[in-house]
Amino acid sequence: MMNTRMLKMRSVRAHSVVELACCLLGFAIVAILSVDIGIICLANSTNDQACRDAARAAAQGSDYAASLRLAQASMLSHKANSPYMSDPTLDSSAFEYEDFGGSPPPNVSPYIAVTTFMTVKVPAPVNFAGAQFYPDNGTTEVRKTYEFPIVKTRLYLP
Repeated sequence: MMNTRMLKMRSVRAHSVVELACCLLGFAIVAILSVDIGIICLANSTNDQACRDAARAAAQGSDYAASLRLAQASMLSHKANSPYMSDPTLDSSAFEYEDFGGSPPPNVSPYIAVTTFMTVKVPAPVNFAGAQFYPDNGTTEVRKTYEFPIVKTRLYLP
């Protein structure tokens, strides 16, 4: 009689250990995804702020070269300071300064477009929600583009 009771207790304890192991595995996966998502969200927020500030600064320029210099100078104030994120970088090949030669068409204003990007290295590159990671080093890239109206432009009145 004592042996059957002990076997039932042992059986219940064994089920509990198996359930606990399965739950811990699930929690570990959720924790890893949470850290990955948190780092990517932080990088996206940092890049968004850097891009907005660079576009605002570039809108103060009077020509393409001056606007590009102002945007690059603005980028110096945004540092990621993290082993998982690069500093925000201005994509000068996507930099646009459109003042329409001083004669914009009706209902269109001169604008500046600035694109910035950051490289993010996540601790555990798990593919979730269509995320693309480079397989050799587990990094991904976040990009942002802002357009602002040009504040200082030459207007030629007829």
